[in-house]
Amino acid sequence: MSARTTVLADVAAITRPRRARTLMRALRIIHPFPTLLNVAATAALAFVAAGGAPDAGTLATMLLVMLCAQSAIGVTNDYCDRGLDAASKPWKPIVAGVVQARDAVILAGALVVAAAALAATLGPGSFGLAMLGMGCGLAYDVRLKRTVWSALPFMVAIPVLPAWVWLTLGGWQTALWWLLPLGALIGLALHLANTLPDIDADASYGIAGLGHRLGARGSMSVAWASFGAALALSGAIAPLVAYDIRIYAATASLGALCLAASAGAFALRRDSFALQLGFGVLGAGSAALAVGWLAAVG
Repeated sequence: MSARTTVLADVAAITRPRRARTLMRALRIIHPFPTLLNVAATAALAFVAAGGAPDAGTLATMLLVMLCAQSAIGVTNDYCDRGLDAASKPWKPIVAGVVQARDAVILAGALVVAAAALAATLGPGSFGLAMLGMGCGLAYDVRLKRTVWSALPFMVAIPVLPAWVWLTLGGWQTALWWLLPLGALIGLALHLANTLPDIDADASYGIAGLGHRLGARGSMSVAWASFGAALALSGAIAPLVAYDIRIYAATASLGALCLAASAGAFALRRDSFALQLGFGVLGAGSAALAVGWLAAVG
């Protein structure tokens, strides 16, 4: 092996890990954790909706739609928040220079087109709900996040997800209309709890969403009340809905436990960690209640 070949091999060995690290930093722009969480939620709901045996091709298309739609929302979020992130989150891909702002716009547009094209193959009703869900996320990023209407996209998108899954897989039933008020209450709770960890940094940058207007204490109080109302409503409609009571009781109890844990975390400490923990626990409770309620109905 010549000296030149040896040098080139050494350079390649050094730069390969660096390129891999750069790629991983760039991938943060799609918000991989919440994106994959939504993909996993879609898969779980699909198995519940189809009685454990969804059509493989339809399921794969649905998961790709969710992957593209959520990635588009994540990229758009980073683009719209690049000014705020420069002050508070310098590791973000656009701020760090790993992804150029112009490239982020192109990527977001391509992901929106891909999500729409894939959703169109699932039928007009499914397409409409998929576009409504994605539109909620994009509207939040571009405008509504900074207004008193910031909770609205969550209140619409949360019930739209299971409605989309059930409609696409042909399992829609009358009881599922209760998804609308239940999902709206859960969406309000999640939005306000999600706002809390960054509430001070956001407010200093001029963001005035619903959570910022209510303040930390008001936001958490409304979040607990909203989630508690969802729990109460799901129980109150039991005489109207044919529940599998064992499934419902188990998941509703878990939801109530998560609500108590979230309140406890906030009562014990008010720092960023407690707020993040409170949001995470409330999110877990919401997922348990939603999936459990749907399984109990189905």
